[in-house]
Amino acid sequence: MATIRIILKKEKTNAKGEHPVVLRLADTDNKRIHFFTGFYSTEKYFDTSKTGGRFFQGRGIKTFNVVRKEEDGSTKIYNNKEANDKLAALEERAYSIIRKYNEEHINWGFEQFRADYFNAPKRESFLSFAEEIEKRYRDKGQYSTADTVKYTLISMKRFDHSLASKALIDITPRYLDDYDRFCRNEGALPATISIRMRVLKRIFNIAIGEKAIKAEFYPFSTRKDDGKYKMPQTKLTKTNQFLPLESLKRIAKTKFDSFVLERDKHLFLFSFFCMGINWIDMAHLTNQNIQLAITTKGEEISVLRYQRAKTQGEFEILIDDNIQRELDWFTENTRLFGNYILPIIKTNVSEEKENDYIAQKRKRFNRNLKRIAKELELPESQLDITSYHARHSFAMAMLDSGQPIEKISQALGHQSVTTTRHYLAKFSTTEMADATRFNLLDD
Repeated sequence: MATIRIILKKEKTNAKGEHPVVLRLADTDNKRIHFFTGFYSTEKYFDTSKTGGRFFQGRGIKTFNVVRKEEDGSTKIYNNKEANDKLAALEERAYSIIRKYNEEHINWGFEQFRADYFNAPKRESFLSFAEEIEKRYRDKGQYSTADTVKYTLISMKRFDHSLASKALIDITPRYLDDYDRFCRNEGALPATISIRMRVLKRIFNIAIGEKAIKAEFYPFSTRKDDGKYKMPQTKLTKTNQFLPLESLKRIAKTKFDSFVLERDKHLFLFSFFCMGINWIDMAHLTNQNIQLAITTKGEEISVLRYQRAKTQGEFEILIDDNIQRELDWFTENTRLFGNYILPIIKTNVSEEKENDYIAQKRKRFNRNLKRIAKELELPESQLDITSYHARHSFAMAMLDSGQPIEKISQALGHQSVTTTRHYLAKFSTTEMADATRFNLLDD
């Protein structure tokens, strides 16, 4: 079996005392060939151990820069992380060629590999290209579109921890099928998956238009039975992903024997009472988010202030009896970690793993909501409850109570909708509290 490895070729040294960083290919007879990666280094900066093959990087390692000679003869400066991503991409190029040989049972030699390696399709970095598209949208003031790209990439990084080493041509129909399956297993709704896939489709259309990738590598289906990824069909819309007030009251009044279900019931109610606050923002709430405010009448009130992760919009919610009752329940019945006011984050989580941790918690939360719906024998159309239902149920409850669309828009923080931006500062905290106070415990 052929082996591929990035090494420091110590037999050669340049004028600065550095050795070339090369990709070494060994065939089944252990004959070897080397390909220059464009980088030079010394052992001080390059891990030459058996498990190494990269520039030193990580905790305790200061960021440093290295120079690379590019394929077109120019030079470019990379930091050590970027250089390692480039090395990973070169390594993946070699592996993809070997995989093709194995799949097609080709009896290959070094000359054929060399030709395929240097004539391989252009390997434009997917992540770099996508992040550039995000930046273009942001520079044009299209913040909502830019955020949609941003959060799609965050989701993809949870799915593929080596995304930085992937090229556009690596995002194949099979890759998209696997990503689709990952999203569903994570609890994402079909509509959410459709939005993410439309983002990727747009990125590929731009890439083809700018000749960053050939049209033959387009992974999305353009005709029936072409073997490529087909966009998901969405049966539900946001307007019917809600629970009527009767079902919300049944949930609120039921005390579940299972502590887990009882806890998640209260998390769902907290989200509802807090104007449909979403899961990631709930997870990050701490005591610092509970603050004092003064009304226009000079009265002192307690409010919940936070910045929505998705839109960066500022929210201020009066802590009324409903919200305070839920906060008291968590304080009295759960073990709260650190400064958090909700039992979602329960341990120290590194910044790199935080998104994964919160996503896994939401997955369990959604699973338990479905158990709640089943225990209460809610109608079949209401059995597939997720965290999104709290937000959509809140919006529909406001609409049913006769509240104007302006207040609903402000409550939900729809900053991405141009027509609602004019209303964001129109209603005060106490006015909004009066418009959004629902009693689920009374008949």
